[in-house]
Amino acid sequence: MFDRMAMPYPTHLYDLLESRWENVADGFAAVWVEGLTVEETARRLGADLGSATTVSLENIGLGFEGDETPGDEDGIILVGPWDAWTLAVQIRWMDVTEEPRLSELSRDGGRAIAIGWHGDGAHRVEYAIDGRLTFSAPLEEMLEPLHEYAEGLRMPTDWDVVGAPTEEMIATALTVIGRLTGRELDEEWLETPHVRYLIRRTR
Repeated sequence: MFDRMAMPYPTHLYDLLESRWENVADGFAAVWVEGLTVEETARRLGADLGSATTVSLENIGLGFEGDETPGDEDGIILVGPWDAWTLAVQIRWMDVTEEPRLSELSRDGGRAIAIGWHGDGAHRVEYAIDGRLTFSAPLEEMLEPLHEYAEGLRMPTDWDVVGAPTEEMIATALTVIGRLTGRELDEEWLETPHVRYLIRRTR
C-alpha cells in the first residue's frame, strides 16, 4: 500500500532536512495543517502578518533589518503549501506544537499534526482533529496511534549508537506524516521560497 513511500534507508528524511537546515539537531518544530491557506495558517498560529517575507528554509534566519529583527522571545516560522495541506516549520521556540495552536489550526473539521524536539530530547508528536487534541506522545510511540500509516515501519531499538537512533526515529516519524498527508518531505518544498513570519512576544 505504501511502497512509493518506503524508506530507502533509515535516516533518509532526517538527512534531507539536515542538508537544508544544518542546525536541525539543536531543535526543530513543524506542523502540517489540512485545508488552510498559508496566510490563515500563520494567522491561527498568532503570527504578525505584516512581517511576511519570502525566503527559503536555508535563509530563514537571514535578512532581518532594524525594527524587523526578531527579539529573543520571538518565534520564526516558514509557511508554505503542501498540496491539500499547509506546512509550517519553526526554528525558534515551539509554538506550532502547542495544544491551543493545534486546536485552532484544526477547528471546523480540519486536522493538524505536529512534531518537535529540542537538542536535549523532548521529541514529541501532537495530533488534533476538529479542534480537539487526539493524542500527544513521545515520538517513539507514534506508530501505535497512527498504525494505519505505519505499515512496514518500526522505531529504532539500538539506543547505544550515538545520534543514529534519534535520526532514524525522526525519519520514521516524517515517513508516517508523509503517508497521512499524502506527500513525503522532499527537496522541492525545502528548496522553494515560502513565507516567513514572526510570532512576536517582545513588543
